[in-house]
Amino acid sequence: MGDASPMGGYSEGISQLSNIARNLALWAQSQVNAYPVPTSTTSPAYTAVTLNVTTATLIVAASTTRHGMILSNPGTTSAYIWPTATTTALSSTTLGGSMLIAAGSSVILPASQFPNNTAGWSGISTTAAGQFTVWTFF
Repeated sequence: MGDASPMGGYSEGISQLSNIARNLALWAQSQVNAYPVPTSTTSPAYTAVTLNVTTATLIVAASTTRHGMILSNPGTTSAYIWPTATTTALSSTTLGGSMLIAAGSSVILPASQFPNNTAGWSGISTTAAGQFTVWTFF
């Protein structure tokens, strides 16, 4: 004795509800990935660094709990930054693999787009020692 209703009956309804529940669970997980729960009461952390002209300076150390960063160059000279663990040592004459942050500019690395931003970051100034600012979100 089957269900001859036009919508497929109870078993079809249960199947659809199961699919809806599965999709909601996936959506909820995506929201946690995009907007992680803070792991520290000291968030955001602020770091000010003076960049060197000839050799790399560590801007921010590696962290497994970091969710996002704002990299800001408030100075009057350009800065180049890169993940610290690069295979080639970068300097003022070898900048391949680095990211330029112009004077007075900022780069935002949000957790929603860069969920595994756990590397340390280094930088160098182009023409004169300059200040560099990092806001780190935990």
